[in-house]
Amino acid sequence: MKVFKYLLLFYILTIVNFSKLNAQSLDSLLQLVVENNTQLKAIELEYQSILAKQSQVSQLPNPQFGVGIPVLRPETRLGPQMVMVSATQFFPWFGTLKSKEAVVVSMSKVKYEQLAIVKLDLFYEVQSAYFQLYFLNQKLAILAKNIQIFESLESVSLAKIESGQSTLADVLRIQTRLQGLRQQILMIENDKSIFESTINEITKQPIGSKIIVSDNLILPAMEFNIESFRSKLESNHPLITQINYQIEQSSKTLVVNSNMNKPAVGIGLDYSLVGQRTDANPQYNGRDILVPRVMVSIPIYRKAYKGKIEEERLIQESLGYKKENVLDKMLRLLVSYKANFDNGQLESELYQNQTNTIQMAYDVLLAEYSSSGKGFEELLMVQNQLLDFELGVSQAELKRNLAQSNIERITNF
Repeated sequence: MKVFKYLLLFYILTIVNFSKLNAQSLDSLLQLVVENNTQLKAIELEYQSILAKQSQVSQLPNPQFGVGIPVLRPETRLGPQMVMVSATQFFPWFGTLKSKEAVVVSMSKVKYEQLAIVKLDLFYEVQSAYFQLYFLNQKLAILAKNIQIFESLESVSLAKIESGQSTLADVLRIQTRLQGLRQQILMIENDKSIFESTINEITKQPIGSKIIVSDNLILPAMEFNIESFRSKLESNHPLITQINYQIEQSSKTLVVNSNMNKPAVGIGLDYSLVGQRTDANPQYNGRDILVPRVMVSIPIYRKAYKGKIEEERLIQESLGYKKENVLDKMLRLLVSYKANFDNGQLESELYQNQTNTIQMAYDVLLAEYSSSGKGFEELLMVQNQLLDFELGVSQAELKRNLAQSNIERITNF
C-alpha cells in the first residue's frame, strides 16, 4: 500500500512537472490540423480538380474530318471524282464557353466553403478532446489528493484501534474506499487514451502519441449577442455562403442552358480530287473541286430547355428555404449552448461554495474523531461529499468550456 502511495505521488508529480515544461497548447494542435489533416487535404484537392475543369469547358468542340473514296467513281465534266475530303468546325453561340466557365467557378466556390465547414468541425473535435483531457488531469489530481486524505484517515483509525476508540470495521471501510479511488485512476488513464487517439487522428500524429495538456487552461472571455451573431452568420458563415454559391451556380447553369438552346454556326470545307479525262481535253481538265460550307444547327425541340428552367427554379427555391432553415437552426443552437454555458458557470460557483462549507465541516469532524474517536460515519460521509463537490467544480468547468467551444464552432469563422 505504501509502495502504491509513493508510486502514485511520483506519477502525479511527474505529470505536473512534465506538463509545465512540455505542454502542447491548443493553438498548436489546431495548427497541426490545418497542416496535416487528410480530410482537409482531400477536399483541397477536390477543389483544385474542379478549377482544372475550366480549361476543359472553355474549348471549342472538336473539328470533324472525313475522307471518302467512291467505289463507283462519279463522273464530272472535268473528270472522275477519286477522293473526297471534308472538314467542319462548329462554334457555339456567343458567350456559351464563358458561361460554362462561370458555372465551374461557382462549383469551386461551393467546394471551397466546404473546406471551411469541415475545418470548423475538426477544430471543435480537437478542442472537445483537449478539454476532456484537461478535465481528466484535474480529476487525477483531485483523486490523488483524496487518496492522501483517506490514507491519513487510515492512519488515524489504526491509532484509534490501538487505543480502543475505534474498530477494525472503520479501517476496512477506508481501505475499500481507497481501492475504489485507485481503480478510478487506472480507468482515467484508459479514458485519456481515447481522447488522445482522437487528437492524434485529426492532427495526423502517431496514434499512440501522448498529448500533454496545459495545467492552466484559461479561455478568453465570451461576448454573447444573438442579434450580432445573426448578422454575422447571414453575411459570412461558410454554410450560408455555400448555399449562396449553390444558388449562383444554378443561375449560371440557366445561362449556359439558354446559350445552348441558341443556334450554333459551323464552317466547313469539302475537297474532291478529280482525275483527268482521257477521252477528251476540256478546259480545266482534271481540276479539283473545292466547296466552302456554312452550316447552322437550330435547336427545334424545346422541351428539354423548358424542363431545365423549371428544374433550376425549383432548386433555387429549395436552397432559399434551406438557407433559412440552417440559419434558424444555428441561432437555436447558440441559445442552447449559451444556456449550457451559464448553467456550467452557476454549477461551478455552487460546487465551489459547497466545497468551502463542507471543508470546514470536515475539519471540525476530523478534530473530534482524532481526539475522541467519535463521529467516524459523519467524517467518512463528509469526505465523500467533499470529493464529489471538488469533482463537480471540475465537471462544471468542462461543461462551460464545451459550451463555449460549441458557440465558437458556429461563430468563430
